[in-house]
Amino acid sequence: MLLYEAFADIPRPSEIDACPCCVDSKNLCVLTSLPLRDISADDLGPYAASAFLTVGDVPDYLYFLPRIMECSALNEFWWPVPEVTGRAIANTHPTEWPAPRRVAWHNFLSALIAHLLNQADSGSEIDSWLCAMARMELDLHPFLTQIEQSPPHVLSFYEANANHLTQLKLANQFWDLPNAGHDQILAWFGSENVGDIVFQAYGVILYHDCK
Repeated sequence: MLLYEAFADIPRPSEIDACPCCVDSKNLCVLTSLPLRDISADDLGPYAASAFLTVGDVPDYLYFLPRIMECSALNEFWWPVPEVTGRAIANTHPTEWPAPRRVAWHNFLSALIAHLLNQADSGSEIDSWLCAMARMELDLHPFLTQIEQSPPHVLSFYEANANHLTQLKLANQFWDLPNAGHDQILAWFGSENVGDIVFQAYGVILYHDCK
C-alpha cells in the first residue's frame, strides 16, 4: 500500500498521551513496540476510535494512519467506522499535508471507491466512505464522478438516502451539519445525469426536488 510509503517519514511514537481511565496502558505499549504493519486491528481499534478525544495527538495519529486505513478498508465491521475515522483525520488538516502525501491519499481513496464499485450492493459502504471523506473536509467531486459511471451503484447510494432527500438531507447519522461535502452530494443527486438514472429506475424526478 502506497500510503505506508507516503507516511514513512513520520517516526514511531515512543509514548502516547492518553487518559488512563479510557485507554489501557498495555494496549499503548503494544502500539509503540510492534512494527506498524504487524499491529492487529483489535489492538489498533481502541486508539483509533478515541483519537483526539481521550488519546493521541497529530504526530502519533499520522504515524498510525496508514494502518488505520488498511484496517478500515479490509474490515467492513471494524470499529471505528469510517465516519469516526474521518472526524479524527480532519484534526490533522489533510488539505495542508505535503503534496506527495496528498496525492497518495487521493489515490488510495479513489482506489477504495473503485473497489466498492466492483462489489454488488455496496451502496451503504459508499455512503459511509463519502460521509467520512466529507468529514475529512475533502472535495468529493472526483469520487462522485467515479460513482456516476456505475448506474447500479448510483441507485444503491440513492436507496440509502431516498427517504431523506426530499428534505434536502442525507440519511447517514454521522453527518454534522453544516458540511460542504454534504451539500456537494445533494447537488450531485440534483444533477441531470444522476437524476436521469434515478428517474429511469423509479420514475422519481429527483433533480427537480433537490435543486
